[in-house]
Amino acid sequence: MKKYCAVIGLCCVIFTIYRPFNAIAQTEDVGRVLEEVVVTATKRESNLQDAPLSVSAVPNEKIRSQGMSELEDLTLYIPNVHIAEGGTGTQLFIRGIGSGINYGFEQSVGIFIDGVYFGRGRSARSKFLDVERVEILKGPQSVLFGKNTIAGAVNITTHLPTTELERYIDDRYQIEFEGRTLSTLLSGELTENLAGRFVARIHKDDGYVENTYLGDSGPKEDSWAARLSLLGSLASDIEYVIKLEHADIDVLGRQDMISIASPNATLLYQLFGDPNFEADFNYEKSTADFSGSKQYDDTESDIIQLTIDAPFGEHDLRSISAYTSYTFDNVLDGDYGPLAFIEAKREEHYNQTSQEFLLQSPDGQALEYLLGVYYHQSDLDSERQVPVAFSVLPPIETALLTPINAALMTSLGAGSLDSSSTGSFKQRTAVLSSYAQFIWHHNDVFRSSVGIRFSQEHKDMKKSYVTTDPNGNPDDLLALIYDDVLNFSSNHYLDLDRTERHWTGNVGVQYDIRDNWMTYLNIANGVKAGGFDESNSFGVAEDAEFEDEYVESIEWGAKAELFDGRARFNIAWFHSEFDDVQVSTFDGNAGFIVGNAASSTVEGVELDIESVVTESTNVFFSVAYLDAYYTSFPDAACNTYQIVAAVADTGSRTCQQDLSGKPLQFSPTWSANMSLSYMTWVMSKYVLNTGMDINWVDDTVVANDHDPNLIQDSYYKVNGFVQVNSEDEQWFITLVGKNLTNEKTFSWGNDVPLGSLGFDFTYFKHIDPPRTIELQVRYHY
Repeated sequence: MKKYCAVIGLCCVIFTIYRPFNAIAQTEDVGRVLEEVVVTATKRESNLQDAPLSVSAVPNEKIRSQGMSELEDLTLYIPNVHIAEGGTGTQLFIRGIGSGINYGFEQSVGIFIDGVYFGRGRSARSKFLDVERVEILKGPQSVLFGKNTIAGAVNITTHLPTTELERYIDDRYQIEFEGRTLSTLLSGELTENLAGRFVARIHKDDGYVENTYLGDSGPKEDSWAARLSLLGSLASDIEYVIKLEHADIDVLGRQDMISIASPNATLLYQLFGDPNFEADFNYEKSTADFSGSKQYDDTESDIIQLTIDAPFGEHDLRSISAYTSYTFDNVLDGDYGPLAFIEAKREEHYNQTSQEFLLQSPDGQALEYLLGVYYHQSDLDSERQVPVAFSVLPPIETALLTPINAALMTSLGAGSLDSSSTGSFKQRTAVLSSYAQFIWHHNDVFRSSVGIRFSQEHKDMKKSYVTTDPNGNPDDLLALIYDDVLNFSSNHYLDLDRTERHWTGNVGVQYDIRDNWMTYLNIANGVKAGGFDESNSFGVAEDAEFEDEYVESIEWGAKAELFDGRARFNIAWFHSEFDDVQVSTFDGNAGFIVGNAASSTVEGVELDIESVVTESTNVFFSVAYLDAYYTSFPDAACNTYQIVAAVADTGSRTCQQDLSGKPLQFSPTWSANMSLSYMTWVMSKYVLNTGMDINWVDDTVVANDHDPNLIQDSYYKVNGFVQVNSEDEQWFITLVGKNLTNEKTFSWGNDVPLGSLGFDFTYFKHIDPPRTIELQVRYHY
């Protein structure tokens, strides 16, 4: 009860502070109003204030002026949202709910671009390219957007071709790290019934972390992307859009570093790697390449899409056909330090074909409805290889070989344990679903809705794992040693399949308290598909499969436009309960513990206020309170402190802890964003726009095992921009500053592998970018 009193009290304080701003606006007879924000969160275009759900929208103007280049940049501006690069994947969390690090997991946050579902988290790494707006839908979206949206959805809309000629060149230069981004756009009418739009972008930068051991820096990025869109009509009332897109992102080096090292690990790093090694959390690191190979991460992707809109009687019929694919391969430093000890290689191919039909009733009827059918088939082919060279650490190699030789009556010598473990994971997924959403307009002020969706999903999986010598030859003795002595590898082959069927739904009511002031209540359930553990190394069939994850949710909210459109006030309260939560926790040695091990509760309040304070000034404030915790998790994996204590007590590293009542990953109790923007005329012919954002995030649990060394302390970051443009908006010059206070934070971290071999209490972290200054110039010609 106290936590809700605190939230209500905060709301009252904010509203009390907020009232004088509007008093100023009234006394100055402000004529300017807030611009309407259009969203498609309900698969119909609507005003943001009319959408009966919690949704945050970021328009193109803010994306450009704030220098946002990817989804990760949104994290600071939208409370209760975390998007960042993880150890081997991408993390997408909304309200503390997301998917752990496992290539077999489906996403908890669905990504949709121009109505097409992108089924893999790697899609979140794509750079923004001619984006019209980004919508963050919070809470389960299982009826309209399907499975694997139990936490929410990211809905991205790109610009359509225009009939009027539009063209520009945009140049951005990042001063500190010599980053350069060039983009160009050309849009206009090609024939009487056809318009086209072409946009391209190229980017290069030198990275912000220096590797003092190798004398290099990273992560260096060299990327480019291009899109061609065609908008045409086959008849006066049939329109189609064709979209062709290709992107190539090459990254050299990484932003991870060993921030904490035990005395034993430090000695090993200095004796057999870098004599000057010191663990620290700054923008310098010391890592070594394995056998001369560089750390890199390369991704190549393609999109082909055809969207057709046609009348169907009095209804609107839409068809969305799409083919998406990507290929990525990377090499990571598996030991994270200045040793040529462990390397992790991966190559993944993914392609997806999807088809969706939507039938929409006419607007303005007493009963409005949306009917849909969706099908997609995807193929995932992932190959990983982990070379390990114990010979670079003679003391550890000798300590391992002595009991092995005694037990097996062998005389294995130096280099005998050097090996490579190779895993193959192939999965085909087919999904078929149908859905319906009905909205009853009982009168002019009261509406109710009900939605239902049926989904069937089938997965076929083939998985193999083999241990070889450094030359790639299968070695049964090495496999036996790794399995029985080191306990993290086993040769195996699995061929499994699974089918699941689910009904999901929602009901809601919406009431207009008065003009431009409405309240809503939604109750929904959702499901995230089960699947197969890609990281499982032991070949036990029953351990290779995990089950579906479920959620039941209730959300109440209110949205208001005040003072004749000069202010907005939005608030949402939510409560969600998750069962059979899919978790993936690093065991501190060489593997991940994966399964349906927990239930959790997520509840809280989100508040947004935006106002035109004066004819030249806007203020925006957003705050979120979040209480996200495990309701039951009695058999969670232990952190390093508990593992070491277990070894002292029992001689075994096997142990469990009870995380019931503990907070979830990436679920800060409080987070807030406040921004101030100011516009004025200069010399009667130029427009000056300035803005500043202050973003604050509470303490955040980063690692699933609640290791105290992997909790990000609360922090705030300040961003700002100054922009000058011509009266006719032919040219823009913008100076953007990010993280102006130069706060050092990390978005991911974990234990260094093989803690049992002397690396306990040694941790790596992914450090976020430092202060950056970027100069942007855009010219429309």
